Amino acid sequence: MEILLWIIVVALFVISIAGVFMPVLPDTLLLWGGFLLYQFAIAGPGAGLPASFWWGMAVLSVLIFGADILMSMYFVKKYGGSKWSSLGAIAGVILGIFLFPPFGIVIFPFLIVFAIEMIFQNQPAERALMAGLGSLVAFFSSAVMKVAVQIIMIIWFFVAI
Repeated sequence: MEILLWIIVVALFVISIAGVFMPVLPDTLLLWGGFLLYQFAIAGPGAGLPASFWWGMAVLSVLIFGADILMSMYFVKKYGGSKWSSLGAIAGVILGIFLFPPFGIVIFPFLIVFAIEMIFQNQPAERALMAGLGSLVAFFSSAVMKVAVQIIMIIWFFVAI
């Protein structure tokens, strides 16, 4: 039975990394599912993960949750977008998750930023395109960061057990 539980833990970790690229999968929650499964079903009484592990995972989880938003704001501004475009990129990420997963998280921020810059900020098409590209760079940057943080979390888990 323990082998089956370990297979489920590892599967949850692998699926969580896939969840970075498929937003319909709750990547961080899958990681936590693996941690909790180990803690309550595999670890012996009094032999679970230390408190420092749980605090570290909480901090890293907040970092993962904020990655899309922070990266969108940063890169849209860096590529010449306005404050409104940065907010539009965040709205695009949120809408994209629900309206057209998994591709919406890439398409919606780009389209919204481009539209805001063209229509409301009266920017030339080249500048609006650059701001929109900033939203694409943000997505890929946040994906790389999220995968790196998840790998750190998984390694920390195996070191802590």
